[in-house]
Amino acid sequence: MKANTFFALMTGLAAGAVLGVLFAPESGEKSREKLKKAVKSRLDDWEEACEKEEENEEKQESDAE
Repeated sequence: MKANTFFALMTGLAAGAVLGVLFAPESGEKSREKLKKAVKSRLDDWEEACEKEEENEEKQESDAE
């Protein structure tokens, strides 16, 4: 994946997290817990996407041989 795409994704995640915390009607503790869960979920999704991309690249390399 290109570095620009990764940077844009991380920037968007950070901006969304900050805005979510700033405008959240819940207490700080609840907001932090919700934020932790959201970040973990996104990181899990990112790891799955990276693994799939690696598998696709490996398959393409083996098909080319």
